[in-house]
Amino acid sequence: MIKRLCIFTTGFAHNRQGIIKYLEKILPGEVELFFFVSKECKGKYSSKRAKIIESKFNKYLCFFELRKFCRNNKIDRIMNVGSLPQEGFAMMLASMLSKTKFMCYLVINPFEFMSSKINKWSIKSFFQTILLYPFLLFPEKIFVCSKDITDICKKYAFFARNKISQLPGTIDTDLFSPKDKKNIRKKFGIPLNKKVIISVGRIEYSKGADLLFYLAEHNPEILFVLIGQLSKDYASKKKLKNIIFIERKSPQELSDYYNLADLCICPSRAEGFGLVPREAMSCGTPAIVSDVLSLRMIEPAIKVQLNSEKIEKEMNNFFNLSTKEKKELSIKSRKYIINESSYELCKNLYSSLLLN
Repeated sequence: MIKRLCIFTTGFAHNRQGIIKYLEKILPGEVELFFFVSKECKGKYSSKRAKIIESKFNKYLCFFELRKFCRNNKIDRIMNVGSLPQEGFAMMLASMLSKTKFMCYLVINPFEFMSSKINKWSIKSFFQTILLYPFLLFPEKIFVCSKDITDICKKYAFFARNKISQLPGTIDTDLFSPKDKKNIRKKFGIPLNKKVIISVGRIEYSKGADLLFYLAEHNPEILFVLIGQLSKDYASKKKLKNIIFIERKSPQELSDYYNLADLCICPSRAEGFGLVPREAMSCGTPAIVSDVLSLRMIEPAIKVQLNSEKIEKEMNNFFNLSTKEKKELSIKSRKYIINESSYELCKNLYSSLLLN
């Protein structure tokens, strides 16, 4: 079993903070845990156990310092928790001709370009995949967050098949848990009988922002809570009176917002793990998701094609359910997350793959 593990990233995201929190909780006490971040992340991450090392260099140059750190501290393994192939190349350069090995965690869907129309998002995804393909020869291990994406990786990266394993994302089912909707609605000043839909993540084309705005424009009686950075392409949508725009919330605050909503809609054109619908479902809030890689693996979620009218139909079907049927779907949703991706369920898998 390895004794010194370093997690590496060049950007901030709450899910990356969540991974550190999880590893601190489940890894054996004799394992020394380090968290190396580039200059862009200075002061953004916190830790109770892992030692945070903030590089003086940006994401393009920090591998020099990362290499020196790993050699001086005799790090056994490095693993990224952010974007590939960029973080992968940094780890490769940092560990080259040394005893430190590196592992790659594919937290995104590298095949996004296959499921999108030709646009700037699919073109970017295509070139990232072209760079990623030969790179997969070099890591000691390759982790993929979704089963169906894992299967595709093994098929196309056949030369690295034996290195590839599924390492699912995890959900803090204690934090993301059901709360009394009446109290939550009262806290935010929203009537209990108001229909509320939530969507979390970057508000851009790749995340289905155009589909969400169609729903809002055609259903003015429904309140939409959109949490995430708004793309300038949709700046004009701020005028819609039935949308609450919120740029960022902490995981603790997100739990309240998920509980505030009746339904979560995630119409992404591509996803990695599908954290948002799972967090919502863990709170007992049912989800509608697009029928794409990763998201279609969430069994109790309502799957729908990337079509605004079909999403609207499923949304209306949900609101037409009886109170009993909605409650049953809520219970089923949370139970599924507990049995699929809860902290307790995944701890042995994480320890085995990261340390053995």
